[in-house]
Amino acid sequence: MKALKGIIISAAVSAIALPASASLIPIGILPSTGNGIGAVLTSVTFQNTGTESGCVSFSGVATITGPAACPTGFAGGNETTVAGNNIYSTADLGFSSTNDFRNLVLIFNGNEGGGPGQDITLTALGLSLYSSTGTRLITFTAPSLPVTYTALPGVGNAGFAFALDAAEAAQANALLAATTPTTRLRIGTEATATGANSGPETIQLTTVTNTGVGGGGGGTVPEPSTLLLVGSGLALAVGGVRRRRNC
Repeated sequence: MKALKGIIISAAVSAIALPASASLIPIGILPSTGNGIGAVLTSVTFQNTGTESGCVSFSGVATITGPAACPTGFAGGNETTVAGNNIYSTADLGFSSTNDFRNLVLIFNGNEGGGPGQDITLTALGLSLYSSTGTRLITFTAPSLPVTYTALPGVGNAGFAFALDAAEAAQANALLAATTPTTRLRIGTEATATGANSGPETIQLTTVTNTGVGGGGGGTVPEPSTLLLVGSGLALAVGGVRRRRNC
C-alpha cells in the first residue's frame, strides 16, 4: 500500500527560498519499448549491481559526472562511460514563453528486462537547474519515493514519468525569465535506485502539452505511441504492486 500511495499522492507544496528542494510528481508510465539513448535527450545513464546512482551537473564550461556532480542526498559514481551523460539547456528543449517548465517531463527507465523478478526501486530522483556559469540555483526532488516498479525493457522515452507541480514550475519559470539567449539555464539530473541486476538505467528529458500537474499550455506533443496517459499507467503500476503484495 505504501508503494501505491507513493505513485498517486503528491506531497504538499510550500514556498521556499533559493537554492532549495521541491517536488517532482509522478504522472504515469510510458510505453514498454524504447528508441535508443541517442534518439532522445538522455541526461544521465548509470549502471551497477544492487544499488546504483548517477548525477550530471554543469561546471559553467562542460558536463560533470560522478560524486562531485551530485547535490546533497545523491551519491553518484555509477555513470556509464558510453554516450548518455549530457547537460541540456532550456534552448535544447525549445523553451519559450509558451513552452516551459510546466511542460517538462523526466522519464526514469529502469532497463532490467521487465517481467517477474525484474523489479527495481527508485529511491531518489532530482532535477537541478544551473546558471550559465555553473551555479546550482535549485534542486527539485520526488518526495513520493521510494517506489518499486516492474522494470521496462529498452531505453529512450520508455519508463516512469515525473513532472513539476505548479508551484515548482513557477519557481523554475521565474529563473527562466531572468535568462537571455546567451545565459540560458542548464538542466542536470540525478537518481538512485536499488535492486539493479542488469541496466543501464537512464533519465531522459522531454516535453508534453500540459502534464496535468504544472498547468502548462503550448509545447511539443509526442507521437500517440510515446505517451501512455495516467489512467493506463497507474493501472499497470497498481497491477505490479498487487502482484508483489500477493507473493
